[in-house]
Amino acid sequence: MNKSDVKGGFRNKMSNRYKGIFWAQDELSESDYRKTHRNLILSGATGNIIGLLTIGAFLTGYLQFLGASEQYIAIIAAIPQLGSILQIISPYIFEKMKSRKLLIIISCFLFRFSVSTIIFVPYLTENSVHRLILIFMIYTFAFLVAGFVTPGLDHWNLRMAPEKGRGSFLAKKDIFSMISVSIVSITISRILDYYKAENAEMIGFTIMFTVALLVSLIDFYLISGIGEVKNEVHETSKTLMETILIPLQDKKFRGMILFLCVWNFAMQLSMAFIPIFMINYLELSYYFISLVGVIANLAGMVSIYLWGKFADSNSWSKMLKISGAIMTICFAGWFLASGRYVKAMVVIIQMLMMSSRGAFLMASNNILYTTSPKIGKTAYFGVASAFAYVISFSGGILGSFLSIYLKNIKVQIFGNMIVGIQFLFLITGILLGIALIIFRIQEKLVKSKKYDKKQGVKE
Repeated sequence: MNKSDVKGGFRNKMSNRYKGIFWAQDELSESDYRKTHRNLILSGATGNIIGLLTIGAFLTGYLQFLGASEQYIAIIAAIPQLGSILQIISPYIFEKMKSRKLLIIISCFLFRFSVSTIIFVPYLTENSVHRLILIFMIYTFAFLVAGFVTPGLDHWNLRMAPEKGRGSFLAKKDIFSMISVSIVSITISRILDYYKAENAEMIGFTIMFTVALLVSLIDFYLISGIGEVKNEVHETSKTLMETILIPLQDKKFRGMILFLCVWNFAMQLSMAFIPIFMINYLELSYYFISLVGVIANLAGMVSIYLWGKFADSNSWSKMLKISGAIMTICFAGWFLASGRYVKAMVVIIQMLMMSSRGAFLMASNNILYTTSPKIGKTAYFGVASAFAYVISFSGGILGSFLSIYLKNIKVQIFGNMIVGIQFLFLITGILLGIALIIFRIQEKLVKSKKYDKKQGVKE
């Protein structure tokens, strides 16, 4: 055998290995499926750990350390919603691909690695304004990629999950993810509190983002090991614009889009200010916030099982209205959170929020599923998500401006001092109530009219 044959054989071997890792196969073996299911569980945990370390209270603390204002932090927190605008386009692209794996892997890595690189920003420039501009640019890029890949990633994960016992598999995946996130959250919070007390916060944040960078590399390895069977491509003559307009022209579905837009707008108006309120105004430690998060996650896990049984014996609509009402009450609770028992209030509110939020998402997704036609569900979901999230981004921007005018307001209510930022929580509660009224009106309209299976409302 000559050298050219050896080189050719090596190239073919590497090419086949590359295709086996990054491209969909005609079929998978039993061992491939076992590896796939294991990696689905593990990558679910790594993805959520990266989210924990780069979004929420930890990110809020880092940005404040760099001198960011509350308004800037609210805008950064709203960027994930803006990135979801690409969910209008991406289903159209993914539906035309027999193999989506390579594009999904690259997109996930670009998103998860890049959000962790903001730790390098202080080393690139000492100018505080330039630092914040760089972070804004990195986050915008990262979440545009995340918005693009989400429909394809979700579909891939669900498709590769076992058909038999899927519910127990997904429950196992969520439980493992919750345990992993809880361990990392408690550990990192202890590290940050320690270095904050030592006046060396940058060391704590460097450790935190270094962990995020390492986890993003592990995540890349894990999702590369998830198999994919070639997708069946359905040819369509519809253009991208036609695909987007169809859900908007369906009056039955359009009502759900309106409801979700108002709901997400209200949530984003003040959601980013919850960690700001806990850190700056209530002066809670990272450890306490993380501990409350762990307790809330446990409550959410238990409640999902109970909500599932409730949905089986009632309806998704009833479940949405009840869980939505609980979330509305929670924001009223944030408005009144003050006084000597405020820590107990925070624990109760966060537990109720986590318990009802999972139920709300489950119910709204199932209602979207039942109100969309059998063909084109991916496009319907993409359009609904994109509109709701883009509208919610405007809610985050408005909330950041409102917080400026509310900042110096202080009012005594029931003997407790209520600060300006808490009025944002009150406004959110009122808007969530309005959204539930819109849902109820839409529900009555659906019941009072006859619908064509393909086109929606008949005039």
